[in-house]
Amino acid sequence: MMLLDKLQGKVLEVIEVFPWYKALIGAEKTNYSIQDLPLMTSEILETHYYTESMDPSLAVYRTSGTSSGRRKAILYSEEDEKHYLDIKTKLFGELIVGSGCTKALADMGTGHAANTALSIFEQLGLENRSIPFELPIEQHIEQLQAFKPDLLYTMPSILDHIVQATGNPRAFGIRKIILVGEIASLEWQRSMARLFGLEPRDIIDTYGSIEIGTIAYYSHDLRRYILVDGVFAEGVRTQEIGEDLRPLGEDESVLVLTSTVRKLLPAIRFVTYDVVRDFRPVMIGGVEKQSFSSIVKRVGRELKHGEKISLYDIEQVIYRHIEDAIIRVKVRNNALTVYIKSKSADKAIVPAIREEIRECIPEIGMMIRNHLLDDIEVIIVAKDEPMDSGKVKNKKLYYHNDKDRVEVAFNDGILSTIGNTPLIKLKSLFHKSEIEVYAKMELLNPGGSAKDRPALRMIHEAWKEGIIGPGTTVIESSSGNMAISLAMICKYLGMRFISVIDPRTTETNLQILKALDATIDYVALPDPETGEFLPARLKRVQQLLAEIPGSYWPNQYANANNYLAHYHTTMKEIMTALGRVDYLFCSVSTCGTIRGLAEYARDHGLQTKIVAVDAEGSAIFGGNKGIRRFPGLGAGIVPPFCRSDLIDRIVHVSDLDIVKGCRILAQNESILAGASSGGIIAAVKQMEQELTPGSVCAVILHDKGERYLDTVYSDSWTQSQFGQEFVAAGSDASEI
Repeated sequence: MMLLDKLQGKVLEVIEVFPWYKALIGAEKTNYSIQDLPLMTSEILETHYYTESMDPSLAVYRTSGTSSGRRKAILYSEEDEKHYLDIKTKLFGELIVGSGCTKALADMGTGHAANTALSIFEQLGLENRSIPFELPIEQHIEQLQAFKPDLLYTMPSILDHIVQATGNPRAFGIRKIILVGEIASLEWQRSMARLFGLEPRDIIDTYGSIEIGTIAYYSHDLRRYILVDGVFAEGVRTQEIGEDLRPLGEDESVLVLTSTVRKLLPAIRFVTYDVVRDFRPVMIGGVEKQSFSSIVKRVGRELKHGEKISLYDIEQVIYRHIEDAIIRVKVRNNALTVYIKSKSADKAIVPAIREEIRECIPEIGMMIRNHLLDDIEVIIVAKDEPMDSGKVKNKKLYYHNDKDRVEVAFNDGILSTIGNTPLIKLKSLFHKSEIEVYAKMELLNPGGSAKDRPALRMIHEAWKEGIIGPGTTVIESSSGNMAISLAMICKYLGMRFISVIDPRTTETNLQILKALDATIDYVALPDPETGEFLPARLKRVQQLLAEIPGSYWPNQYANANNYLAHYHTTMKEIMTALGRVDYLFCSVSTCGTIRGLAEYARDHGLQTKIVAVDAEGSAIFGGNKGIRRFPGLGAGIVPPFCRSDLIDRIVHVSDLDIVKGCRILAQNESILAGASSGGIIAAVKQMEQELTPGSVCAVILHDKGERYLDTVYSDSWTQSQFGQEFVAAGSDASEI
């Protein structure tokens, strides 16, 4: 167990290595308890750790991929590597003691575990060899037959393929199998032991992560997973983590880890998102050890229905009936399909398996009754039919990705015109200037704004994962450009869209939404606690999600695909066109656009200075909240996507500056743009004299001006709002 003095030292170490951690914990103490410290969630690590600049002297390991489309980088120092090898070598030595093993084969793919396996075997004095998982299964079999290892270190999915590809697994002569990677249910392990002619205790499941390293191993004597030395664990409820995670069963909790030996990771209360059962301490040789009975599933926003699907429980059911099964579980739209391939399976057993799955996972039965999932389909795959396409290494639980269906839907019609907007030089407006200013014409997207890009990516990714499809109801809190973009996309794809709005929604936007067949849900009163409409709208979204079966919330405020849309497209288009950008001006609201642009600049080593244009009265960068007349610029909160560390300069503009900026853009360049674009022009004018002559500037013109004809471009409205301050149309740009 972790002693108090070790925790204090660990906190100080993390602050030293990661200065941003100090801001998370607040005032320093000398007697921290573990509950004083924040949970290290994926959101925090995405913000502060996974995106850090890489020191070329460090070892970097990358995850296999995420829903965001980018692999996360995990850093290891020389000291971290030594601890990792020492812990694993000691554990493996204990696991195979007395087995007589002399030869070991690592057949497990790529990654940290695969890269270090041979070093561990060498330290244990074992003759060793490895095989890349990319090779056909026939070559895996050939290696096993030629090398004849006593010890096989592999993953459950690879072992499945080995069993199916050989007539007699016992002929390999394997004495011990150590597993890593995917969930391995006890029934599956027992089945594998019988097939290889082993005792159940000769198959040992280990549990680890690329971030922490080795975490636990399964003890057949205690029938539990035992945590290794150097790791302290907690079992926490999903309510403590937040992130809209669903509640778990009574004996289930999310495993949270603190490592006393890991240095180049803020390894204090690291949230694994793995769900374990019966987490509690046990006594081993008079020493208290932390333990749990099983790992059953993962939770997380990106998993959607997977939060309620326990592969562990499904396998437990199937292997009670079929000992040589390979199992794949697919989620497509609202359907759950279990595929079983076996040399001995009888289709007559299907109804019993389906019924037992419903009974052992009550949540699945409930989801079926609530129409969140269609009824379970269990399919016995014919012996001569492939289970699925792909390499030997396959995940057992995955979302259906019908590539042709998806790409045809999203690369056709109006959706094919999103992105690749023109970039034009503002010659007239800055003709006397020594800088060059280029405008990225995001207002020319088909939905009239830059929001088309993130709306398309959020819907595209959910569609690919099988979370949504024709007939799905999509719900979002938005009364402006995002709502219009989603309405357009949903209408084209045959989905219903509900826009949750408030009184600030303009009549023009309402007319556009109605023309696109969107359903309007009106929130009349602000949140009583904050006085803001956004929390009230979000509460209404949650109510609608609970009321409408199978509905989906893209959550533009926290969905990484919001900013990744601009990371993967907008900034790349600008750099391809210009080659060099010295200053990039971007307005801020949800901060999705600016974060995507800024992260691209940082990750690609660009020297571009990022200028955030915010409204007076906005609280994004710590200002006092005040009246803001225009949507789409500024916010009453600090948005989750806000990354001040990626921004080089912040310029605040007044509502009157916005009006003037819009009007001089129209008068000088014949571009009728929205309020945020006027703010950007005003910001460039403010900074113009301090910019180095010859500087190349890019500005994002976010949306169309037609949506502001009754405000920005209305003389009567502007005079009523600003009185004598209002400068009539035709004013010289220098007056901004």
